[in-house]
Amino acid sequence: MLPDRQGLVRVRANIDGEVEIRAHLGEAVVPRQLIAITEGDEQIESLSVRKTSIVESILVKTGAEVTAGTTLMVVREVEED
Repeated sequence: MLPDRQGLVRVRANIDGEVEIRAHLGEAVVPRQLIAITEGDEQIESLSVRKTSIVESILVKTGAEVTAGTTLMVVREVEED
């Protein structure tokens, strides 16, 4: 998950499965904080950010079934001093 030129990062599911969103719109999230979980038939994927970020948009709801590659949310990396 690398940022684009505006510092936006698209958080995507890497497996097919049911999503649990753990972050809220406008929330500041930090590395190692779980922001979403995708639970597939045989795998569970835990997603977090690599840098402190603000949740800009959430594109799926908890309980949604998604395919690998689906964008779950967009976060904006925050410049750290």
